[in-house]
Order: sequence, then C-alpha cells, then structure tokens
Amino acid sequence: MRFSSPRYTLSLAVAAALLAPDGRTQTATPVSGNQEATTLDAVIVSGTARFKGLAKRDASFSITTASPEQIQQAVPQSTADLLKIVPGVWAEPSGGGTGANIFVRGMPSEGDAPFVTMQLDGSPLFPPPTLSFLENSTLFRVDDTVERMEVLRGGSSPIFSNGQPGLTVNFIQKKGQDEPEGSVRLTGGNNALRRIDVFNSGPMGNGWYYSVGGFFRETDGVRDPQFSADKGGQFSATLSKRWDNGELSFYARHTDDNNAFYTAIPLLSRNNGNDLSSFPGLNAQTGTLLGRDFRNVDLLVGPDGQTLRRDLADGRGVNIDVFGGEWNWESGGWTVADRFNVISGSAPTYALFTGDAPQRLGDFIASYGSSGSASYTNGGGVVDANQQVLEAGWWSVDKRLNSFTNDLRLSRELFVGNTLTVGAYYAKYSSADTWYLGNTMLLTAQNNARRIDVALDDGRQATRQGFTSTAFLNLRAKYDGENIAAFVADEWELSERLRLDLGARYERQSVTGDVHDTTTVDLDGNPATLYDNATSLALATTRRIDQNDEA
Repeated sequence: MRFSSPRYTLSLAVAAALLAPDGRTQTATPVSGNQEATTLDAVIVSGTARFKGLAKRDASFSITTASPEQIQQAVPQSTADLLKIVPGVWAEPSGGGTGANIFVRGMPSEGDAPFVTMQLDGSPLFPPPTLSFLENSTLFRVDDTVERMEVLRGGSSPIFSNGQPGLTVNFIQKKGQDEPEGSVRLTGGNNALRRIDVFNSGPMGNGWYYSVGGFFRETDGVRDPQFSADKGGQFSATLSKRWDNGELSFYARHTDDNNAFYTAIPLLSRNNGNDLSSFPGLNAQTGTLLGRDFRNVDLLVGPDGQTLRRDLADGRGVNIDVFGGEWNWESGGWTVADRFNVISGSAPTYALFTGDAPQRLGDFIASYGSSGSASYTNGGGVVDANQQVLEAGWWSVDKRLNSFTNDLRLSRELFVGNTLTVGAYYAKYSSADTWYLGNTMLLTAQNNARRIDVALDDGRQATRQGFTSTAFLNLRAKYDGENIAAFVADEWELSERLRLDLGARYERQSVTGDVHDTTTVDLDGNPATLYDNATSLALATTRRIDQNDEA
C-alpha cells in the first residue's frame, strides 16, 4: 500500500505575455485563428488560487485543455488514453480500459501512475494518486456530461488540493444553463461495440438549474476473450443555485463498469530480442489467453474445501458513488469558496497473470519426476504431449475505497492587480483489501486458452480443475489516512506582459493500518494433492502500521 508523502512546497512562476501565440498552453487539436483566440480567452480553474479562475492566456504555468469536440476527435479508448493529447505525458494502456501505466516527463516511475491525480470539478477522486492495483484513471469514465478537461503539469498544482507535483487532470462537469440542452449519441464499432450517451440540462426557475446524463456500453474488447470484455455504465446529475454574488452546486455520480484486464502473452524472439513475432496459435495483435473456459472459477481459499467464486469478466472494474459540491460567495471585496466530495465503492482486479515461457506438456509432466497423462478440464479428451502449455495465475484482488476531501479558500484583492488567497485542505480516506495472488492454472498456449488436468502415474494429484497451486499470498489489510494542509498564494499582475505567482504549502499526514499475519499450510493435510501443499492463509492476528509525517 502506498500513500503520497507530505510536503512543504514553495512555488514561484513568472510569466511574460508575448504578442505571438502563447507557447505555454496547448490545445488538443490545431485550431483556426479565431478558435485559438477563443480558447486562450477561456477561463481555467485548475491550479488557480481564486475560485473563479483566470483566462488561459494569463496562466503562468503549462496547461492543456480539451472541449467535448476535441475529446471526441481524440477517440480515446479510456480515460488514460485521452492523455495522449497532453505534451510530456505517455499513457501505456495495453491492459485495456483500466489499469494503465501513466508516465510524466521528468518524473521517473516504474509503473502505475504515482504522479497523476484525477479530479472531478476540482476535487480529487481519491487523494492518494496510486495504490497497489489501483491508479486514479480507473475511477473515472469520460462521457457527454464532461464540459471540458484541464490538465496541469507541475506549476502551481503542488500548492492546492492534494498537492500533486506531477500531473493534475481535472474534469469539469456540464451544469444547467439558461438555455435547455439535450443530446443522444449512439456509437457502434469494431469488436461488437455498442454505446449510448445521453445528456439533458436546463433551468428549473428561481435561479435553480439541473443537468443529468450518462452512458451505457458493451463490447467484446480489443482482444476478444469470448465474453463481453467491457460492459457497464454511468449516471450523473448536478443541481445548482445561482445568485448575483455566488453559486451553490451539488453533484452525484454512480459508475458501475467492468473492464477486462489484459496482461502479457508469449511472443517469439529472434536476433537477440530485436525481432518479435506471434507465438504459434496466439496472434500478437489480436490474441489473448483469456477465454470462457476459465471465466468463472472457484478459487480454493481455505480448509474444508472453502472456495471463492469469481468472474473474469469483472476484470479491473469499478463500482463507485461520488457525491460532492461547491459554494462560492463574494462580499465586501472578499471571496470565500469551498469544495468537497465523498467517495464510496469498490475497485476489484480479477485478472490473469502469466509467468514462465511456454513448454511442451510432456516436459511439464516430467518436471514432477513421474510420467502421466493429461486431459482438458472441461471436456474434449486427452491432450497431446507435444501441446505447448504455460502456467498463469488467476489473481483476485478486492479493494473497498472511502474518502472525504474538503478545500476551503479565502481571497481578497489587496490592490489593483494583486490578489492574496489563503486556504486549507483536508482529506480522510481508507482502503480495505483482500488479495488472493497465485492460483496458478495449467493452460494451453493458444488464443482463448483451455485448462488442463494432469494425472501422475505415481498416484499424486498435480491439479484441481486445472489449478496447479493455490494462493501464494493471501493479504487482508485495512488502511486509513488523513492529510491536513494549509496554503497561501499571491497572484500579482506586474504589467500587461509580466505576471508573478507565489505560493507556499504546509502539510501533515498520518497513515495507520492493520495487516493480518499470514502462514503457509497444506490445506487438506494430504501431501499427495500437490496443488494445495503451499497455501497462504491470513490469520486473525495483525501487525500495526502507524506513520506520521509533517513538513
């Protein structure tokens, strides 16, 4: 389990407004002169001290924005894939719709997305940017309820909200306006893609406005696993009240979406790894080991035949509820603004993880020091000894998430062109995890693989329903975190061409957790049943994690 570290941050940015087009800001696609002027005049709110934001052309930091039209033109396959329009960012979405590795230029990481925060209307979806088996982009789905995306790289972002020094991706939702608006969009495509997006908004009277929308889609996925790889949807709504001096708004969003998670497949390597090609029977471009043969399994997890039913179609999905709001008010030269959100839900990972390279079935059986025979687990007869096989683990990770965040700011213009903002940020969050890692199966090395059972001639039982092992790690843990930060920022327009942004942040963080001790046992006490002789079990006893930092 990893949580972001506390920090003391000082940010200084000096921007010179040039007569040439602004080189510090980017848009998703080339635009005409009039469109570019409109884009640069657009107001951004990410990374700004004041609630009302500032014109994009006046920003002293690098920010990329994308309108709904630009988002559609990018044709993103996932939330992470949309970041391909952002300079200095590389999203590696080979795992499918979720679970991407996102890399930010200048910030080395081995994987996941430790330097990326996803926000909804300025509030982080989950305060820590990355946990084991979870990165923030998994928690969000882009649909027609999004008014725009703002992506801030560095700059002033470490000062505000959860203080992300890398990449802050803020999705701004559409709210109701004076003119009613509605849309229905149908999408079809390869891999049996079927999707519908709907949106509706408008006035309710007496200064109240609403918006509702969402999507539902189903597809076989980029690599057909013989079942619906991606299936689910999202529904969201906003309610706003506006006055001359301010606004109060609330939003709610429910996401229930499942995405197959694709991991490594074998390839043929030649010329010292410089030439790669498809493994026979498994196309490198379209193939996957995933298949209906082991979509639904009963994992052996405890003594007396205790099993856990799991569905591979649930993949690396999310079932989460988000409720939040914001309030801002101007009076007597002061502006007070507050944002909050509450998140509760689950983000499981049910996936296949491959191990060693394929080998002949006959060689696999011989590794037990005995002769034997093999047959397909779900019928189909004897398996030839020359069949290429491999072992892959059916991993089950359940993760329950809860969080609350609040961002309060008070701003005042000290003199013409200079605005001072002071604020406080609070976050409380938890993650409850149950892992069963391992559960190795013997599979045919082919597209949509099949399970194999092995019967050894010496009487030992090597497999159970194709499983050659149980979990090598059974983790049960509960973590709680709390962050409290105070910050101050000053925005000073020294001239039409020069702007100075100063900021400082002080933060305290505490993380506690209880991790269950584990032991390794022979589940049934029979050494002849080889598949369960080294099973990890979580015990009732726990060890305590207690870490407090401030800076």
